Amino acid sequence: MQQEETQRVFTWRSLLFSILGVLLIAGTAGFHDERMFGSTLVVGNHLPVAAFAYVFLIGLGWNALAMRIRRSLALNTRELTVVMIVCLVSCFAPTSGLFRYFHRGIIMPWYYMSTGGRPEWEKFGLLTELLKPSLFPQPLPYYDSAGVLQLDETVYRGFFTGLSSGSSLVGLGRIPFRAWLLPMMYWGPLVLLCAFFCAALAFLVHRQWSLHEQLSYPIAQVAFGFCERRDGRRGIPDIFTNRLFWFGFVPLFSLYMIEYVARWYPDSFPGLREMLPAFRGWWVPLNRKIPIITKGPIWWALCGQTIYFCVVGLAYFVSSEISLSMGLSTLLLVVSGVWYYQITGTPMTGDQLSLMRGGAYFGYALVLLYTGRNYYSAILFKALGLGRLTRGRGRLTPQSGTIADDRMGVLAARVLLASTAGFVAVLVAMGSSFIMALCYALLLLLLFLVLTRIVCETGIPFIAAEWWPGRMLISLFGPTFIGPGTMVLLLWVTNALCIDPRECLMPYVATGTRLAESARLPLRRIFGMVLLVIVAAVAVAFVAQHWTLYNLGPMADSTAATRFPQMHFQDAAKAMGEMAERGTLTASCETRGLARLALLESEPGAWSWLLTAAAIVLLMSLLRFRFARFPLHPVLLMVWGTYPCYVVWASFMLGWFVKTLIVKFGGGAVYQRFKPFFIGLIASELMASAFVIMVDMLYFWLHGEVARVQISILPV
Repeated sequence: MQQEETQRVFTWRSLLFSILGVLLIAGTAGFHDERMFGSTLVVGNHLPVAAFAYVFLIGLGWNALAMRIRRSLALNTRELTVVMIVCLVSCFAPTSGLFRYFHRGIIMPWYYMSTGGRPEWEKFGLLTELLKPSLFPQPLPYYDSAGVLQLDETVYRGFFTGLSSGSSLVGLGRIPFRAWLLPMMYWGPLVLLCAFFCAALAFLVHRQWSLHEQLSYPIAQVAFGFCERRDGRRGIPDIFTNRLFWFGFVPLFSLYMIEYVARWYPDSFPGLREMLPAFRGWWVPLNRKIPIITKGPIWWALCGQTIYFCVVGLAYFVSSEISLSMGLSTLLLVVSGVWYYQITGTPMTGDQLSLMRGGAYFGYALVLLYTGRNYYSAILFKALGLGRLTRGRGRLTPQSGTIADDRMGVLAARVLLASTAGFVAVLVAMGSSFIMALCYALLLLLLFLVLTRIVCETGIPFIAAEWWPGRMLISLFGPTFIGPGTMVLLLWVTNALCIDPRECLMPYVATGTRLAESARLPLRRIFGMVLLVIVAAVAVAFVAQHWTLYNLGPMADSTAATRFPQMHFQDAAKAMGEMAERGTLTASCETRGLARLALLESEPGAWSWLLTAAAIVLLMSLLRFRFARFPLHPVLLMVWGTYPCYVVWASFMLGWFVKTLIVKFGGGAVYQRFKPFFIGLIASELMASAFVIMVDMLYFWLHGEVARVQISILPV
């Protein structure tokens, strides 16, 4: 009986709870975050509240109830793991990973055109001439005989203002889905192909990272703790029967609940600030004592911080040099910025930091390719049909024979190649040149690869690259070489696919792949399941977000509605203005073939900043390979200067300090024993956030309005 339970994976229980998870996450996350903007986010980062809380409630709540009613209703470890993987994959679509920006990026530029505030866009025809009309919802806006821009009242103006009246929301039948059919013939395949090559890349690198390089996968360790029973039988996972878990969970969860109740009833219930010193936040005006720090980037992050205990808990599962590097990241950036100011007399700019991060990503990608060169080259040969895989002196080589356990890698490589080729083809069909479409796809792969490596190696749940492939191509090759139409298109596509990768797909898939390995699930079947879940999550999230935005309008989220829809078009207009002033605009439009090489002209200093950062990352990696006790990790340069980094640096430093004390005075045995305690800390913030989200949704359902109390527990 026990063997039968442990072998079954895809059952009606795992299927039912997986489908429900997709519908709950992809279908409601966008609505909650739009309507309750300012509250805790449903997904938010790569430690998503929705997925972890959902599996927490199934493992502890449903399984406990099922064991009392009928044991066959409970889920075993493998079934819970399948549900967790499905929920993780579903998290990328509804909010920042895709649809928080997708609709707004396509429609909101017309809003700013219609207000007359962007004459330079009209001058260069960014929307009306350089982009295909079929890429926009129909009927397309047009200029009448008086030169006034005319917009459809439902498709465009209805989106700007929202179609709902008061608290009455319109039904799906009144939402203009048909107007989006034509543009989705382009955007739909582009999004799905991008998602497919992210998933394939995650499965391709899994064996190298997990088996050969022995990455820790901190988030996967926590996730598997929510699913695992060592006996393989149905029932409550082991972590929920461990007292140390509850010692970590109960006190912190109780403090959050006290604070939440106090905000609802401030006159009758004292809050934590009245009973205790601020246990999460602090502020020290260092700029008054050390005014020189104001010459460095983001110096204010040194003056105040909020402690996130989920980050403290994750820091316990990673190597000490990673936690220390994250903890020192902001301090070292400020010091470097001050040093740069002292030498040059000018402060370090955001564009320079962006180029440095891009260079750091490039350098670390070279390190990853070098360390896995034998495995990747063998898999590539096999995927292209150029040889079979054998073991030769501990490595894989393209010779005769086969290796059964590499079939997953070969399949992933073939899907990766096919989906990347399809992605490039769709970009060309949308109006890009082939060379730039290929370069863009490779940069997008590089961004997702390294960002996923950071999450899997360091456990950073909240991360942003803050460099963008389209903008990077302009910096390195110049707008004249790229050409106006291709430049505008690639900048525009960036807004939809990777503007804010705090919830991007590939880290979720990588975490899920490690979970599948831990639960001994068949990877080929899991890969097929992941591709199906991607399609389902995108479809559900598109319909849900379409309905949400056409009901509520886009303006509640000012960052998504104002900054990003304008930012890339502003960059394009600026570049075209500079080309017009230099007299190169006509040549950029008309030059074809190899003659375009004469138009290459990078931004001043772009290659210097990028190559310098790449060289530093290579040097740091070499030192880590040569000296086991080298205290810093190259992730330092890949995250510094980003918003997530200066939000969580103090939490990583605290986690590093606590882990160091435990290891020093307790040793490895005590370190292993205390893991459930830190999982409890992580779970407390996740479940407190889930409780707030459920109250938000229940209050809106009962009263038809947003709850008057908004609280954010995790970083937003």
